[in-house]
Amino acid sequence: MNFWNKVLSLLFPPSCGMCGKSNNHYLCLECLKKFEQEKKNVPVIEKKNGYLSEHCYLFEYQGIIREKILQYKFGNKPYLANMFSEFFVKNKKICGFLKKYDIIMEVPMSKKKVKQRGYNQSKLIAQKISQNAEILHQSAILIKQKENQTQSTLNKKQRIENVKNVYKIQNEQKIKEKAVLLFDDIYTTGATAKECAKVLKQAGASKVGILTIAKDFFS
Repeated sequence: MNFWNKVLSLLFPPSCGMCGKSNNHYLCLECLKKFEQEKKNVPVIEKKNGYLSEHCYLFEYQGIIREKILQYKFGNKPYLANMFSEFFVKNKKICGFLKKYDIIMEVPMSKKKVKQRGYNQSKLIAQKISQNAEILHQSAILIKQKENQTQSTLNKKQRIENVKNVYKIQNEQKIKEKAVLLFDDIYTTGATAKECAKVLKQAGASKVGILTIAKDFFS
């Protein structure tokens, strides 16, 4: 930690993103234990067919997790990335899962949406996972080349059509024969993840998986 980060930590000490109590970390031990007790069988690792080989997630998209994800995405609370990243890096099974991959990268957003929101919520968490685990973070490889309709407003069939030809690869030599892990906040129908995986595999990636905070079973 550099000098200015130490000063900021003294002036603005970390607090738990769940309960708000001051804490040495962004997720206190009490909240971490609470979620570990409630979710004994997580993370869940599901095998997939086609371009996307597997999906790993920690929570169902409901309750307080849903509330916190919505705050993080739409409430101008980028600091919650610290809390979410701790869920991943403090989980032994997730750390083992990460070792199967060479690169982690976020599902990209359009420049317009990043400008509106102020940040790509998935990129912030992917960066923090990379900093705390032995996995390289790469941006500016998988690119969203055009604006499309928001996926949450569409049904499953429409979502598949909506993401076609939306993504492209640049600097493809960086992913040749590499196992690539995509990161996104929520997995719903998988249309976006599968389209991104298709583009990555066609560009030479040896394997593509996806890691998310939550899976939405109800959309």
